[in-house]
Amino acid sequence: MSEEQARIRRNSTERSGPLGQLVTMRMIILFGLLRRSGVLAQRRQFDLSETEWRIMVQVGEFAPLSLNGLAELLLQDRGQLSRAVKAMVERGLLSRERKPGGPEIEIDLTAQGREVYGRMVERVVERDHRLIDGIPPEDIKVLWRVIDTMVGRADQMMEEERQLGGEE
Repeated sequence: MSEEQARIRRNSTERSGPLGQLVTMRMIILFGLLRRSGVLAQRRQFDLSETEWRIMVQVGEFAPLSLNGLAELLLQDRGQLSRAVKAMVERGLLSRERKPGGPEIEIDLTAQGREVYGRMVERVVERDHRLIDGIPPEDIKVLWRVIDTMVGRADQMMEEERQLGGEE
């Protein structure tokens, strides 16, 4: 790692200015680190891009899904998702079938996709355990309570923005 890369990494995790004092900035730093390490692990362990990983998670949880439903869950463009789904069908991870009585296509996991999804879940659980290892259970309970409160407030903030016309 170059000196510049080390400085950038250090500065991205040790913010000391006014933004570094915000809970949201610390959470963004945590999320960014987890996301980047997760993307590397997904590619290495499952040969999945970040978009493909997200598709597998949503289809694994909510199948069968239409492309519209998948796009809504992932907050992504249908065109980009359509290309990714097509590639995943060709790789044997997903199936696409016309919905009975309508023009919509249903997306589901294949047997191979279900096997990969099961291994994905195992790895996510392992990463979660590694992240919280050594943190006392009572601290984890407090963390859950705080996060649940913050999620509720963030949801309220989202609804307020929608009402103010910020929704597309």
